[in-house]
Amino acid sequence: MFLCIAMLLAADAQPFFQRGVNFTAERPDNYSSEGAQKRLAALTEHGVNAVAFVPYGFSRAGEPSVRLGGERSMERDSSIVQLAAVAHRNRMKVMLKPQVWSGRLGPSELDYASAEDRKKWFASYREFIGHYAELAQNIHADLFCVGVEFVKLNKHEAEWRSVIAHVRKYYSGPLTYAANFGPEFETTRFWDALDYIGLNNYYPLPASDAVNRVETVQKRFRKPVIFPEAGYASLVDAGKKPWDDTRRQISLEEQKRCYEALLEAFYRKPWFQGMYVWKIGSNGFGGSADGSHTPWRKPAMDVLKRWYLDGGR
Repeated sequence: MFLCIAMLLAADAQPFFQRGVNFTAERPDNYSSEGAQKRLAALTEHGVNAVAFVPYGFSRAGEPSVRLGGERSMERDSSIVQLAAVAHRNRMKVMLKPQVWSGRLGPSELDYASAEDRKKWFASYREFIGHYAELAQNIHADLFCVGVEFVKLNKHEAEWRSVIAHVRKYYSGPLTYAANFGPEFETTRFWDALDYIGLNNYYPLPASDAVNRVETVQKRFRKPVIFPEAGYASLVDAGKKPWDDTRRQISLEEQKRCYEALLEAFYRKPWFQGMYVWKIGSNGFGGSADGSHTPWRKPAMDVLKRWYLDGGR
């Protein structure tokens, strides 16, 4: 029975163009809420055909372990099961993208000078990511992300190949890794072990330099490219530092122009297979007074809708 399911998944594992968003759990509407399910279903009106669900684990600097969020999490396993069913009923593909929360700077700062501590951390991470790989198989996820922005730990190639092999024991679909823009993305050595090259694209605009950098990596590994994250805050000068949401003057027009430039640069590239906007919240936050990265209820969402519905892919 399992073999038959795996064969069916493999048959449907060909690259598909992903007009996606990261759908994150935001208070008070966690993943199990009725509001979250209604907002998820409404995304199809904007041309969205893929969603990334983002459950969090936790890892403290200096502590070589990764902890699951558990039943108190905003993204409980049972809630992800429900949301995945809603997505699939609405003809949306599902990516499961577990992330590790480790304080203000996130997983990019995690590192372990001691070989013993590093061994412990990777053993704990394999257990963490294996849990979600099994969940991904159970919900018939269309794509699974094995890691997100482990900038300092990324250099340990053998350990990541071990993680990827471990994930494939539980999940039979296509895999990616979400590398941070810049040196991590450009020096990752294990893209050949994955099905998609994954870039969290926060390269500054104009996008021509980013296109050249991405093409260099793509030509080396000959894999399709996706952006597990991409986006811009609704703030002045958002294109100069796309990752920066430090409070300053709101500019919905700047965010709109940035999305237009990004999509114009990448959307029609033959090796490009789509992106997941950062982010749409389960509680529907956004609007003209919001300076965050969400495009929801802002002019940038109209840009996305136009490209997603009429961009020809």
